[in-house]
Amino acid sequence: MQLTRRSLLKSGVLGLGLFGLVGLNGCSTEASSGSKKGGDGETKKMTLWTWPEGFGEKLLEEVKTNLKQYDLSQNVIGGDFKQKLTTAFTAASGLPDVTGVKGQDLPFFLTQDKYFEDLNELGAKDIKDQYLEWKWDEATTHDGKQIGIPIDIGPTVLFYRNDVMEEAGLPSEPDELAKAIHEWDAFIELGKELKSKRENTFLIRNCSGMFGTIRAQSGKDFIDEDDNYIGDQEHVRHAWDESLKALDAGIVAKLQADTADTAAAVNDGRLPADFGASWHLADLQVDAPETKGKWRVCKHPGSPTNNGGSFLTIPKGVDDPKASFELIKFILNPKNQAYEYQDKGNFPSTPASYEMEEVSGPVEFLGGQKAAEVFGDAAKEVKPVFKHAHSDTVSAPFTAELENVESSGKDRDQAWKDAVTASKRMAEQVGLKVR
Repeated sequence: MQLTRRSLLKSGVLGLGLFGLVGLNGCSTEASSGSKKGGDGETKKMTLWTWPEGFGEKLLEEVKTNLKQYDLSQNVIGGDFKQKLTTAFTAASGLPDVTGVKGQDLPFFLTQDKYFEDLNELGAKDIKDQYLEWKWDEATTHDGKQIGIPIDIGPTVLFYRNDVMEEAGLPSEPDELAKAIHEWDAFIELGKELKSKRENTFLIRNCSGMFGTIRAQSGKDFIDEDDNYIGDQEHVRHAWDESLKALDAGIVAKLQADTADTAAAVNDGRLPADFGASWHLADLQVDAPETKGKWRVCKHPGSPTNNGGSFLTIPKGVDDPKASFELIKFILNPKNQAYEYQDKGNFPSTPASYEMEEVSGPVEFLGGQKAAEVFGDAAKEVKPVFKHAHSDTVSAPFTAELENVESSGKDRDQAWKDAVTASKRMAEQVGLKVR
């Protein structure tokens, strides 16, 4: 399998705990439901499909201890998880009793809800109030079917270097920095002041990251719920203009994510801030382990957004849907979501988890800050954004054109026109309504 930063963390490379029951070859083993005799009587064999990040050893041990009637195998599916799951649905064979669905793939699978059990018919309505409403609703179809239960969420905050801010004489404690950068214009001004005191130091990694954050704060995406293309509207243009305002101010590092250049900038303190969800902590720990204790988190300008968060679902036609749902209820209860946060930084979709010691305690890499308070507050303020199955397709030209402006100085008005033209063409090709 391809080792990502998060999978490296979970495999124990950084000493955060071993990730159990996952083979490093990234392959899955097919298993069908059945029964076997054990010391405590008959147990039912059950299969769970996940991607390499999967569920941790602690949670799987909890399943083994508390649901002894089930013999659960977690099968890790490497490569394109969405494609392999779609292939299994089409073949109507070899399907697991429970499968994960990645958050970015959910809009597609909502259009294919015939392949999933309606969890409301299995008791999902009885546990709905345990989960954040906006995240729960992401897995609800137009006609009210519930195809998934949230595994986690990704409320965004600002990660920043406390020591760099303090050295520059700028607000360095989370509360005071959050107050100082409440609006985007204030954030840009602080970035300019930082750069004036520390040459070659940037508050923003690239324009597209800021663009995506501001656009999501509007509560709108590129396509609405009636299949109308809205990528040329004011909420997108505003995000475009604001991100280029930061470029004009000279506070954009022009670096791409997951590159050696970005890692070097983070280590050197030349990129002492970044927008990210709780799982971004894993990136920092891999890129810059020697900066341990120097980072903090605070609310970023504007309202919080969400970046990530997946679901557990039940394929239509499994042997025992009630047993599958019993497993999901247990795996995703507040206590087990707290274990997953402790294991790999997946922030819980269950607010009851936020007060548990596995979540609420100090984070050593963040200088002992109780970061869950910041993430929890952000989670409760996230503005829901409808995500269409083709949103990523029609948004890609905007990211590409922003990179052209950033890297080669392309005329920004022409870049906007080119982005809209290409995006509308793609929208028409996938059957959206375009004005």
